[in-house]
Amino acid sequence: MQYQDFRGERISRLGFGMMRLPVTGGDQASVDYRKVEEMFLYAVEHGINYFDTAYPYHEGESERTLGRLLDEHHLRGEVNIATKLFTLGMEKPEYDPRKMFAEQLYRLRTDHVDFYLMHGLHGDQWETLKTRFDIIPWLDSLRREGIIRHIGFSFHDELPKFKAILDDYDWEFAQIQYNYADHRIQAGDEGIAYARQKGVPLTIMEPLKGGSLIFPDYPEMDEIRRKHGLAKESFAELGLRYVLSQEGLLTVLSGMSTIGQMKENIDIVSRAETGCFTGEEQACVEEIREVLRQADAIPCTGCKYCVDGCPQNIAIPDAFRFYNEAKRYHNPASQKRGYDRSCSNLADCVECGQCEEACPQHLEIPALLKTVRAYLD
Repeated sequence: MQYQDFRGERISRLGFGMMRLPVTGGDQASVDYRKVEEMFLYAVEHGINYFDTAYPYHEGESERTLGRLLDEHHLRGEVNIATKLFTLGMEKPEYDPRKMFAEQLYRLRTDHVDFYLMHGLHGDQWETLKTRFDIIPWLDSLRREGIIRHIGFSFHDELPKFKAILDDYDWEFAQIQYNYADHRIQAGDEGIAYARQKGVPLTIMEPLKGGSLIFPDYPEMDEIRRKHGLAKESFAELGLRYVLSQEGLLTVLSGMSTIGQMKENIDIVSRAETGCFTGEEQACVEEIREVLRQADAIPCTGCKYCVDGCPQNIAIPDAFRFYNEAKRYHNPASQKRGYDRSCSNLADCVECGQCEEACPQHLEIPALLKTVRAYLD
């Protein structure tokens, strides 16, 4: 395992992202503890010391599972816990960051969190946390007491917002989505450069785009890889090497779901240093990007006009987004988790036609929803 120096500490360059743990019966709240235990022990044995979870992952079972593992195997002192303050639902009167954090400590069976993040900041969430919940004095006090060792945020918005948030507090690290397909969205390349300029190391999530960049059934992508002499390099290695090559990183999170994926990723990281990405690999990535840009998709703009007035409250733009991503990457499995969570009622469509009348793109929405179901159900 390779390590990154962070304020005098050694942080493994590969972190275990615990959002896509193996489950039983397709139930996200039913984590398969024995499989996760095998992965966890292998990870620790092979040098991973950064474990990333969050309040809502697996409906709370991700934090509980990590806490149980650390407790039963007496490994709390050997690993870093990273978890997040859930920031959705702040408009609800019962939302209470302090109560949530206390619950997280209880779930994790610990008296402190090593890396604590404001979760998925976008829109005005950071301003709301500051003004309505007086979050900065509270975070500062927890850091002084050692209950939180390092404070950061994860991010899902556009570049100007990323820069504004980064400039607004003494952040020790930040977490962004980044991979070779998404290098120009959200914070992107420019955000990485800006954080590096400010001396704020970045944790990278979605380096393989939730599995989309594995291309399990895409002969054209296989041919591109062979063309560039990379037939022996897996798509997982291509994607991870692209990210690991960047400067200014704290760790790269992989949402590993099997022991096989963990073994492969640990092996890849052991051979990938900053600046490792070759010219031939870059040329390969450029060709893959061009194929993805030309992929056919449902031309939904996400305006949500179709949703207003839908008698069945169907999340039509979400359904089309999951379908487009699955078709673009020839990988329906990569979108199943989000699709199953957000689009379970597509079959309830009564074909009233309200959505078609409202759609500026004049899409035949009821028929397209059947196409989505046929591909993703």
